Amino acid sequence: MAATTAWLPGHADSVLCCQVLGSRKLLASGGEDGTICLSDLSTLKPVGRIDAARGGDAAVPALCTHPGQEEGLFAAAGSAVLQLDLRAGLGSEAVCRTYEVNADEVNGLAASAANGGWLAAADDAGEVAVLSLAPAAGSAGEASSSGSAAGPVTAAGASAARAAAARPAQYKTLRRGHANIASAVAFRPHRPWELLSGGLDSSVVKWDFSRLRPVQTWSLAGETTASGGQLFNPPMVHSIAVPQTDDRGLSRLMAVARGDGCISIYDADFKPAAAAGSGSGGKKGGSKARQQQRQRQQAAPGVPGRLALLGREHGGHAAAVNCLSFLAGSSWQQLLSAGNDCRLLLWNWQRAAAAAEDAAAAAADEAAAAGGHSSSSSLQQGPQAAGGADQAAAAAGEGTACSSEGGRPLLAAEHRQPRKINWACSADLPGCGYNVFIADTGKRITALDLR
Repeated sequence: MAATTAWLPGHADSVLCCQVLGSRKLLASGGEDGTICLSDLSTLKPVGRIDAARGGDAAVPALCTHPGQEEGLFAAAGSAVLQLDLRAGLGSEAVCRTYEVNADEVNGLAASAANGGWLAAADDAGEVAVLSLAPAAGSAGEASSSGSAAGPVTAAGASAARAAAARPAQYKTLRRGHANIASAVAFRPHRPWELLSGGLDSSVVKWDFSRLRPVQTWSLAGETTASGGQLFNPPMVHSIAVPQTDDRGLSRLMAVARGDGCISIYDADFKPAAAAGSGSGGKKGGSKARQQQRQRQQAAPGVPGRLALLGREHGGHAAAVNCLSFLAGSSWQQLLSAGNDCRLLLWNWQRAAAAAEDAAAAAADEAAAAGGHSSSSSLQQGPQAAGGADQAAAAAGEGTACSSEGGRPLLAAEHRQPRKINWACSADLPGCGYNVFIADTGKRITALDLR
């Protein structure tokens, strides 16, 4: 698919991340040079520049928008998170607050408007700091009253005021979920006290951050894959995508970008069937549809809740997938992925999910037809049974990777970049001729039109 291409200058080193601010038609990008560049999407020209490193050598590896402010932005710089208010300007004056609660360098950011607003920051220590975006009670009043009572604010008073402003009203630290670097984080819209974190320990953890405890863990290193995963590269988690919608059918989804070149899509609300329900003396399994669904889920016991796996057999990535997001304007029906193989791919992910469901249903029907004894023995096979289901799903999806028969093709578009891609984001803005923006190891942002 041919794509209209343009380039946005601004950085002096590799561009690590980018984020669209739709209210101002601005593209913010963070770089290895420690700066945040702001570009006008109407003209594709730079309009602002912020030194996030503040004279240091910290890079800017992550950006996210403020859920309660159309012109608000968060940026990771070293172990700090900067809050920007672009109404104040497009330079250093935009930095209105600096949070310093993480133990190590921050790799991933996510924000939620639920319960007063929360910001999550995943760091190199394997921890996730969750900060309340509600203002500290009395902080603004105390600052104003001390200024009016004592006249001009002294240097010591200004320093104390900045320190108070840097302390959120409340923050929590989620520990002991990852054995290695925490690289990605995402909130779940329909479950406001839950968030997902991914790490270089090849695991995804679902947290209840109101209680500071993990609810569920997916160990990708223990999963079997039909093919496609790079043999010597573990499935480290580099990015997590969650549809930001209240639709229950979509908000349960979790897409994971992996270091072995695969993309996994899960039902993050999946709960394994209770073992007690399998005995003859237990309760009845409910409706026939529910029993069939349970059989399908049990057809691949080594991969609980996985809906689809997008690998090389589907035309996918040949190296680590660094970035994953749902394409803006696609009603959450298309996934945008980018990786170290210099490729940007656009997926109609539901086609793979449908193929995997059909394969699991066929496996469940075959197991049921074989009788209770063979069915129970197949459940004891563990990863072997899971691998068979994966291979069947791969075979079902392999022929649809580049074909439009029976509906939309699985792989909707592909773009090859001359360099490794660090990040990609998308926007659906009226009057903007581009809808996808790529940050790679070069100094410029690439703008594409994949519509």
